[in-house]
Amino acid sequence: MAAPPTPAPDPHWRRNLRVLWWTQLVAVSGMSLILPFLPLFVRQLGPGLDLAQVQRWSGAIFAAPFLFAAVMTPLWGWVGDHSGRKVMVVRALVGLSAAIFLMAFARTPGQLLLLRILQGMVSGFIPAAIALVSASAPRDELGYALASMGSSQAGGVVAGPLLGGVLADLLGYRALFLLTAAIELAAAVGVAILINERQRPAGRERPPTLIENARHAARTPIPVALVGLFLTQLSILVVQPFLALYVESLGAAARHLSTTTGVVFGITGLATLFSAPHWGRWSDRIGRRRALVLTFAGGGGVFLLQSAVHHVAWLFVLRLLQGILAGGMLPALYAVIATHTPERQRGGVMGFGSSATLLGGLAGPILGGYLAARIGMRPVFVVSAGLLALNAVNALRMPPDREPRLPAPRRSWELPTQ
Repeated sequence: MAAPPTPAPDPHWRRNLRVLWWTQLVAVSGMSLILPFLPLFVRQLGPGLDLAQVQRWSGAIFAAPFLFAAVMTPLWGWVGDHSGRKVMVVRALVGLSAAIFLMAFARTPGQLLLLRILQGMVSGFIPAAIALVSASAPRDELGYALASMGSSQAGGVVAGPLLGGVLADLLGYRALFLLTAAIELAAAVGVAILINERQRPAGRERPPTLIENARHAARTPIPVALVGLFLTQLSILVVQPFLALYVESLGAAARHLSTTTGVVFGITGLATLFSAPHWGRWSDRIGRRRALVLTFAGGGGVFLLQSAVHHVAWLFVLRLLQGILAGGMLPALYAVIATHTPERQRGGVMGFGSSATLLGGLAGPILGGYLAARIGMRPVFVVSAGLLALNAVNALRMPPDREPRLPAPRRSWELPTQ
């Protein structure tokens, strides 16, 4: 099916992209301050737990927000199509701030699990920001715009663990929750003040219902992209619950364990930060299907190698390569959805994409925690490699891109300046 016609681009799209880029960088940095060290925090909350129990609790706590967010995100996207996407971005950041603030006072793993569920119900900043950007950017800049947002997210994943590792060793985990809550609230204020969302014409037709959004998606290549989003997130997050414990098993010094784990986490995001805009421009030119097959196949090979390392330094190198390839995955899949969806229902249909990503995030940590406890940590990396190989086969089901080929790209590490 031919992609739907797109209205004239929002004259404020470049400014909004810059603001949302920096806002997402700050917000994701805040969320990432504590995530790499959740298994260590769980062990602190449950000092009587053995290693297998810590792994299971960590998997559930990692996954908890994803289940409820997967259910709520299409609804929040539909509300955004009615009431405006800027409102949804602010709402998500305020809700996230409140949930994380309460986590600072958790006393048991069960309490932390309940608060992570609350976080999933009220959050949704990233899909709301993606919907806002994709609804305003011109069609021939869409891959670049979404890849720029992907690089922003990756930058937050870099800054959060690196800073969080140092702060965790110096201040403790509870202080990180309080700091994160303050960061999310500041980001909400910044969006409320600086973002200029295009006014919708008076008397415009009503946004489609959730059922109409689903019917539209079913008639396009969007279901293939949804499977891709699910498998991508599943393959990445299946190793996250025990990665800190894996770093420890490779001989990292105990007194610097949080810092070392933060570096191993952060290098992946740093590589994605710089590679994502390049992948975005390249996929706009050569086709998203080709770029996706290449990144998925390469990523599977890198995960396979991670299962065989015996020193933290080699894990660091492979996580760097993983980050380079990851920059071409999720943004390209979201661009496929955006190019086959009319602007008036972009938020609702993007919500399905976010739900697929969140469901992968739900299944990944649970599966990873269970498998690590049953068969050990190294075989789980092999499972992740197999999932990405399967995703490469799935990407081949996409029709060839019919996008106009762009001229030579601008320097892709730079955000638009006008």
